[in-house]
Amino acid sequence: MQRFDQRPGEERLLTTSDSLARSPFPAAAYPGRSEAQDLGHGAGQAKGRFVFLDELRGLAALSVVLLHASQIFSFRLNSHPSLAVDFFFCLSGFVLAKGYDQKLKSGALGSRAFFLKRVVRLYPMIVVGVALGVLASQVALTPSIALADVSILAVGALLLLPLGLLVGQEAFAINNPLWSLCFEMVASVAYGYVARRRFHFWYEMAAIALLAAALFQVVMLEGGIGPVGFASWRAFFEGFIRVGFSFLAGVLIFRWKIYHRVGAVPPQIPLFVLIAVLFFPFAVPSDIYDFICIAVIIPIVVTLAAAVPQSAERPFAAYLGQLSYPLYIVHLPVIQLGNQFQNFTDGSIPLSITVGGTFLVAVGVAHLLHVCFDAPLRAYLGRKFPLN
Repeated sequence: MQRFDQRPGEERLLTTSDSLARSPFPAAAYPGRSEAQDLGHGAGQAKGRFVFLDELRGLAALSVVLLHASQIFSFRLNSHPSLAVDFFFCLSGFVLAKGYDQKLKSGALGSRAFFLKRVVRLYPMIVVGVALGVLASQVALTPSIALADVSILAVGALLLLPLGLLVGQEAFAINNPLWSLCFEMVASVAYGYVARRRFHFWYEMAAIALLAAALFQVVMLEGGIGPVGFASWRAFFEGFIRVGFSFLAGVLIFRWKIYHRVGAVPPQIPLFVLIAVLFFPFAVPSDIYDFICIAVIIPIVVTLAAAVPQSAERPFAAYLGQLSYPLYIVHLPVIQLGNQFQNFTDGSIPLSITVGGTFLVAVGVAHLLHVCFDAPLRAYLGRKFPLN
């Protein structure tokens, strides 16, 4: 069974910390300094513009949860949430460029310090995701992964290496969404070193054009973007093209100030377009549809969302963005455990109740992990090892 994932692991966006300071949600009560505060510090008039991107990220994360639930619980879902991966790669490029381009170019932040920032941001939940994946794979009458392979898969996932392919599994079979974290880390490392150099506009144009051409070949070869990044060795190496195009597109949206050129945008427009991309209800050729969405529509969505003025507090939008990364990491093991519970009850509980309950448990676990583990640990590491 193929699984299609996305990755919401970027830094907090501008104004998130400002919104959460007065938020009624429990996560806002945590007082530690976040990367959102670093990104928002000195933003001046730019403050208040990007919290809407958090809302879209939360929506995309929920779409992936719904997709995996449909696959594991075997109910029909005509949608394309696999494209949420590409939305998050593009969003990650935009956010990192907004937060770190100038610091890296000026030398105020070194490449090594930038890489350590990304490790601190991503790794606490990666460790939790691996642990939950091991638990979900073994808590069953018939384990989904042989015990002899668990250690290989767990070590590979912790190191963000596709060792699952060595034992006939998917690249990160212990918790499949971790595949995109592997490519996120690769993109971050590449960006941290390349961003210090200054490139001519035409070099950037040539790079994005070549990656677009390579992406077209990939989706034509695979019949769609879905398995690219984890399903096989070929698909894994094709994943570098997938992340390369979308991440660079996000970086260039910021560097070329495209979002400044479109003027103020009503939030309903990028919201509607993203929902239409992820849940397009009509049968279309997957390869052509995926390529058009990745190469054209998703960068437009990020541009339009970045141009949405923030005229009022949106604490729920900030909360959705805050919850998206832990939810992305934990949802698949929770859904697998929910499916095992349904099998154990032998259908005595209606499937709709099990699916709804599993969804609520996944959200609850993600919330608790963020409040009680991820945010406090990252704040502690930030105080213990200053990375400026």
